[in-house]
Amino acid sequence: MEKELCKIRTIKPLDFSEKWERWLKEVHAVKNNIEIVDVDTRLDGFGKIISFYYDSVQNGKIYAKLYLRWEPSRAVVAYFHGHMSFIDDKDNDWHCMNLVAAGFNVVAIDMRFQNGKAIDNTKYRYMDYPSACFNIDDLETCYNKVLDQDALKILDIIKDPNIFKDINGTPLSNMPLLVAGPSQGGGLSLMVSAMSDYDIKVSLSDVPSDCAIKDRIINREGKYGVIADFLADHPELKEVVMKNQDYFDVVNMTDRIKAAVIASVGLEDTTCPPKYFYHAYEKIKSEKHLDCYEGFGHGGFEEIHLPKKIAFAKKILKCDY
Repeated sequence: MEKELCKIRTIKPLDFSEKWERWLKEVHAVKNNIEIVDVDTRLDGFGKIISFYYDSVQNGKIYAKLYLRWEPSRAVVAYFHGHMSFIDDKDNDWHCMNLVAAGFNVVAIDMRFQNGKAIDNTKYRYMDYPSACFNIDDLETCYNKVLDQDALKILDIIKDPNIFKDINGTPLSNMPLLVAGPSQGGGLSLMVSAMSDYDIKVSLSDVPSDCAIKDRIINREGKYGVIADFLADHPELKEVVMKNQDYFDVVNMTDRIKAAVIASVGLEDTTCPPKYFYHAYEKIKSEKHLDCYEGFGHGGFEEIHLPKKIAFAKKILKCDY
């Protein structure tokens, strides 16, 4: 990729790997427990939708939907939505249904405090600010950590052979695993690909967030602008808050990715500026491909890009569906 890299403030903490090894253990320590709340068999002839809750860290109960095709032995895509969206939103349903139409099973999750049905009764500090600021001065309980752990936990559910099975009774845990999402979900798909200990085959990451977080705070870009407001009110916390962001910065993660990655950016994007993502992309050592869309901002090219990422995924999986 011939992109001139801008200067960013991201620094990889010396204990980065140690922290994440422990945080992943926290995820696995939560019992794989689900509660099915609905089964809808009207999936436009493709299969059925199973709505359920799963237990996650800090006593969270995360709402999710499994789009399960009738055909056996289909790969599973874990889909993560954009910031302040929810999986019942028509745009997310469009993304999930296109993946289903392409032949995949899909599991999608709601994020805590982002308009969906996730349940979290924790009394965080700084709840008079948006969720990105919850417990932001505490590395072990801050919102970014919990959000990442929820995304990692859904893989435990899919990879548990005793939970979900295909039409022939074969566990979904036997199927190839992919991750996908736009914006916040794009960042999470890269984070999960990097930090999970499961064999993820492909990451479909669109207009990815969570790169160069400290720069995005300072420049008030996208969802991180609210942290600048928080720091204006709490200047005494600036040093610890800014330092904590490096543990959740995708730039510090992508050198660990083994999955094949196809990513997209809009060259006019001021929400998740592509100049920050280029730093993360440069560090990916696995097979990778990046599509840059001129004249587009934070999305808007989904229909153009969709067939490209589907073709990329199927090439990697060597599947004929």
